[in-house]
Amino acid sequence: PQPSSAPAPAQPLEERADDDLVQLAVAGSLPAFNTLVQRHQGWVRGVCIGRVGMAEADDVCQDAFLKAWQKLGSYRRSGKFRAWLGQIARNTCNDLLRQRQRRPSSSLDFLLESGDYHAPADPDRTPAELVLNLELGALLQAALLTVPEDQRLAVIYRDVYGMDYQEIADATGWRPGTVKSRISRGRRALRGYLETHGGVP
Repeated sequence: PQPSSAPAPAQPLEERADDDLVQLAVAGSLPAFNTLVQRHQGWVRGVCIGRVGMAEADDVCQDAFLKAWQKLGSYRRSGKFRAWLGQIARNTCNDLLRQRQRRPSSSLDFLLESGDYHAPADPDRTPAELVLNLELGALLQAALLTVPEDQRLAVIYRDVYGMDYQEIADATGWRPGTVKSRISRGRRALRGYLETHGGVP
């Protein structure tokens, strides 16, 4: 008789596609779902920061993944898990915003709290250079306030978080063409403000 061949080793979870991980998670595999969380949590957190600000982003991100776990059975294996997850994250953020009864703050709260537009502290910089850096950061924050909210959010997603056009479309529900247009208009508005007020675009 021919010797039986050894079974092929199982593919590591980290190398599996999202849809395969979802299938395993629906069957009860918590490690498969944890792999999905690790793969997408940075992006989902960025979506939440963009909607509700830094202070509550972590809690909302956690709630979004909990809802995703509860709703996994409704996901259809379409290769669009990230878009599906992004919709849950947006809805979770919107639930919080309705509770606050105020409009979304885009990422402005995050920028003001964390100073993302300030370069990191550098011990080799002179005091004059540090002051100039702070002035430019304040100027950029002021410039952002003049940009319409949808354009501001598009620019922040693209230029702060480095998200590509499709990721931004998934995070916002906008069409990719709309994303490109809002980024372009937002950058143009920021450039005009900085040129007018003596900043460097």
